[in-house]
Amino acid sequence: MFHKQIQAFNSTTYALLRQLKRGRMPQSVLFVIIALLLSGFVQFSSARQEAHATELKVAYTCSHYTIRYGDTLTAIAAKAHVGMMMLARVNSIADVNLIVTAHSLCLPQGKKGTTGQRADRYIASVSSRGAVRWYAYGSLERSTYQQVNTFLRSAAAYYDLPANLLLAIARQESGYQQHVIARDGGIGVMQIMPYTATWINKVTGTVRDPYKLRDNVFMGACYVRILGNSFHWNMARVISAYNEGPWAVTHQGIFNWRYVNNVMAMFHNLR
Repeated sequence: MFHKQIQAFNSTTYALLRQLKRGRMPQSVLFVIIALLLSGFVQFSSARQEAHATELKVAYTCSHYTIRYGDTLTAIAAKAHVGMMMLARVNSIADVNLIVTAHSLCLPQGKKGTTGQRADRYIASVSSRGAVRWYAYGSLERSTYQQVNTFLRSAAAYYDLPANLLLAIARQESGYQQHVIARDGGIGVMQIMPYTATWINKVTGTVRDPYKLRDNVFMGACYVRILGNSFHWNMARVISAYNEGPWAVTHQGIFNWRYVNNVMAMFHNLR
């Protein structure tokens, strides 16, 4: 589902570019269409209200388990005496066959310590439709540098991106910290804005939670891939758009050169 929708998005952009090259479409029209395609983070600025109105869902207290080489979600769930799908749901795991070594899992427990029992209620950080709540401090995960580095490189490989590009953006945005929220609402390692996260969830058809480390990194990588395709991999424009938004770059050009130059320098120097 995800790949088909991304492919459709990229195919649409490619077809528009071909029309432009053949002289069948004015450049101004192309910019308008691309702006509409990427207008999600303007269109979904109302997501803050929708996210705050999310229905109350069941919460759990957690004991934590660090995934080891050779582990499977089925085996972990059996040892913890909890259903595999519940374990996947609590940890926002979209693919139960894909878990990452060294990642920390929440093993859900109830008030009395009985695994899987319901505890107090809370407001979810992401709705079932993918709307992301603002400033959900209680949903933030903590992380180690090793975990962040592993996920950044994994996401880069998954989206066919230069690993150094993701590493540089993450370092510039958050210093590789997942447990932080910026004053403007940017979440975690990749500093994903809630309305951008909501838009990515809608475009991809995959509900991810930017308050969780793995989802945050993969959402950031997905966004970089979309921006790269939209700006024909003009690296300065891609980096600028990640920070200021594609609409600003399309209509106003690059004006955050300090940010761009910092990321570019790290991109070339990181090992």
